[in-house]
Amino acid sequence: MKKYFLAGLVFAALLSSCNNNEWDVTSDLSVDATDPTVGLTPLAESDGMDYAPLYWSVYGSLRQQEKEGSFPNIFTMDDWEKASDYVAKYLKPYGYDMLVTDGFASMSGDDGYMTRYSHVRKDENSPEVELKDVVAMLKAKGLKLGVYDSPFWLHYTNPDAIVPGTDTIKVSSLRYHAALDKDVLHPNKNENFWWVVTSHPGAEQYFEGFFKHYADLGVKFIRMDFLSWYEDGMNYNDQIDKGYGRERYVKGMQWINKYAKKYGIYVSLVMPHLKNDAIIEKYCGNMFRIDADALEGSWYRFSENNRGTLRGGWPNSENAFDGFINWSKVSGRKKVRLDGDFIRMGSYANDDEKMSVVSLPLMAGGPVEVTDYPSESDVKFFQNTELLALQKDGFVGQPLQRDLWNTDGEIWYGQMKDGSWVIGLFNREDETENRSVSLSQIGISGTWNVRDLWKHADEGTVTDKIEAEVPAHGCKIVKLTK
Repeated sequence: MKKYFLAGLVFAALLSSCNNNEWDVTSDLSVDATDPTVGLTPLAESDGMDYAPLYWSVYGSLRQQEKEGSFPNIFTMDDWEKASDYVAKYLKPYGYDMLVTDGFASMSGDDGYMTRYSHVRKDENSPEVELKDVVAMLKAKGLKLGVYDSPFWLHYTNPDAIVPGTDTIKVSSLRYHAALDKDVLHPNKNENFWWVVTSHPGAEQYFEGFFKHYADLGVKFIRMDFLSWYEDGMNYNDQIDKGYGRERYVKGMQWINKYAKKYGIYVSLVMPHLKNDAIIEKYCGNMFRIDADALEGSWYRFSENNRGTLRGGWPNSENAFDGFINWSKVSGRKKVRLDGDFIRMGSYANDDEKMSVVSLPLMAGGPVEVTDYPSESDVKFFQNTELLALQKDGFVGQPLQRDLWNTDGEIWYGQMKDGSWVIGLFNREDETENRSVSLSQIGISGTWNVRDLWKHADEGTVTDKIEAEVPAHGCKIVKLTK
């Protein structure tokens, strides 16, 4: 089966959504009859998994093709050469060592698992690029491939292919069957994907085979999307898909936890409802998305889109800033990381905005996800080694208060492994504003040396508070050392 990202449908749902202002709307403790995490440990506790990645995504290129309507969207081997050369020159020296696919192009395979990505020409009958060739080309340049795929999805041209680990179970038998699956939530809705129904025999073996397939291919990062559509068929307030129910969703998540650990795969969860304070996702994802799609980027998508509003399902927040504040309650070292989606650097109006959109994910302990081909004047914002040291440290900060409605949510802080502290003062408003935080508010005292991580300048010492006039949409990030 060839799958294409349903961008138009998603965008229509974005426009028609409605929201509420109830705080902690995701704390529905009745959604699971029993604790689904019994016997599990968070993926972040596995060796080598307590970090957030730095990477480049095909998202921007394919999103543009989608907007232009030049179907099918493609990303050819020539495109991979161009992208990998760009990453090798401008990003790899700073720690970005991975390129990741996305869902706008064809995704196909023969026996259940994806082996091909994108047609080679803008012709749906043209051949497709072999993933193994992309892996080999990137490896030769010291780079890695990450993929956009899900163990909840099936890719096959051969419906009689046998599920690995079974003797007779066919991959096609894992799909929805009306006579068997009478308890799906919206049986009259179409299947937007060939979903794996986790209550069917062979489903767990298929999940294990998924992780083994990618581990054998040399892929160690997987971005799993449309999770809300599987769980209950909902996107915002719209019924999009059949919805296979909480129990089937949780069962799949438990298998993800089990087999991602076994095969050493880093898991990025996208479009989850995060019910019951993300009780299952914070165990079964190394990171999860905390806001609506970046789309074309801009400060509006980063900070202003339905600002101060939360929802009880996907997306809980419609801008990244609110999402980082809200979900700071579950993130930390050896815990799940927060994903604010791609940074389309060319969409931001000025340097102040560009510094903020890189700084906040790093202050929150999240990934930095580059897309498009930023100009030399823009890519420099992804090359700040003093700020990127937070990612190398595994740093995870938190807001002064988890509050969407006052400036305490715009003041972030945290401690590095060497005992130093990093403080971020942000300004979401349209005018320059004062931001300050006393040392006692973050639990420290004494005399500290101050260094500005964007100016790359020492600023003397401090004994009482950090204070600055922060420009509109800007930030000041300082490091305190003894």
